[in-house]
Amino acid sequence: MATSEYVAQLRQASKVYQTGDTTITALAPSDLDLRAGEMLLIVGPSGSGKTTLLSLLGCVMYPTKGQVLVNGYDISQLTESELAELRLHTIGFVFQSFNLIQPLTAEENVLLPLRLQQVPLPAARARAAAALALVAMTDRARQLPKELSGGQQQRVAIARALVTEPTLILCDEPTASLDARSVEVVMRELKTLVQQGKALAVVTHDLRLRSFADRIVYMDEGRVTDVPQPDALV
Repeated sequence: MATSEYVAQLRQASKVYQTGDTTITALAPSDLDLRAGEMLLIVGPSGSGKTTLLSLLGCVMYPTKGQVLVNGYDISQLTESELAELRLHTIGFVFQSFNLIQPLTAEENVLLPLRLQQVPLPAARARAAAALALVAMTDRARQLPKELSGGQQQRVAIARALVTEPTLILCDEPTASLDARSVEVVMRELKTLVQQGKALAVVTHDLRLRSFADRIVYMDEGRVTDVPQPDALV
């Protein structure tokens, strides 16, 4: 098991794809620690490996070499079904495009992960209500996504990510389509989760997020570095 303060760790983890005679290194051997109570920004230009890094942290894929530890589990030692269970109970995802299911209300969208966990409906409704309250969306619970602004949809997506009480929250460009006011609201809410002990990793191009971060790492041609890159936020 990993040291308890670490929610996720990479130890010389890499991801390589083979297409015919061509070898593509999406992530070079890299080390990374993500602690409880920390907001980590992952920045870099398109094609630098940010999405691959987030996918490894999110247990969506196995590393080609090295170790990825999430909640103390070496994910390479887990089966696909065990990985799915780890994702369901440990990790919350927030996406740029919100990924809300359009025919469902805000409350029903937030309920979905709990239904997958087979939480009894009364308890699931109570937890969904609490999650919506945390992001100040109680009064919008019965509305459909099309009736919500972009910022409101993102807040519902955050509620859905946190309703399972994950230890790790992963965000892929969560503010890219939001106006300045919505960015401030969404990031304050994410920062509150970090202060409650969650580990949060945010892939972004958005300069506005720097002030919220506890730490920033940079992606440069598939490598993770602490050294600022001149084109990291372009």
